[in-house]
Amino acid sequence: MSSNLPTVSVIIPARNAREQLPRALDSVFAQTYSNIIDVVVADADDSAAGLANPKVVVLPNPAGTTPAGLNLAIAASTGEVVVRCDAQSSLPEDYVEKAVDVLENTGAANVGGMQVPIGETAWERAIAAAMSSPWGAGDARYRIGGAAGAAETVYLGVFRRDALEEVGGFDEDFTRTQDYELNHPSSATVESSGSIRRYE
Repeated sequence: MSSNLPTVSVIIPARNAREQLPRALDSVFAQTYSNIIDVVVADADDSAAGLANPKVVVLPNPAGTTPAGLNLAIAASTGEVVVRCDAQSSLPEDYVEKAVDVLENTGAANVGGMQVPIGETAWERAIAAAMSSPWGAGDARYRIGGAAGAAETVYLGVFRRDALEEVGGFDEDFTRTQDYELNHPSSATVESSGSIRRYE
């Protein structure tokens, strides 16, 4: 491991994701960044059942919600930088490397890339196309793309741990849009290049 690089934890909230979680984990372990020190899955419903990987810590998430799982995983992890990866997502192999570089060079509290929806059936592909269009997704740059720069929110998020701790983590009253709520008070979010595939 490179001691001069910030340490990174990857956290994954999982629910209804027994088939997709292995793909998400494969994308985490394929990262080019060399200082990922822990991977924590907060499991709401045995999505990680049968997972036998000593590099992954699996925690129960009895509340079953995404923000509760995120907070549990944050508390159980130790990296200076916290990378959120959802169980139905797949990260490009250089995602963490690019995101940490943007954090270091901008002073941002949170960075992220573009969400790229991927459908595997005809219906899912139609939904993915709608989610990638300004007609279906509005003007959110994490959905339709755009130049790197300050943004209202980002997809998933790569956070400085001290910034997360300063705001008390995710608000568990927001079972949806908890990431937008977390980012809303600050204009310090910056989009990095790269894309994260979201499998519906």
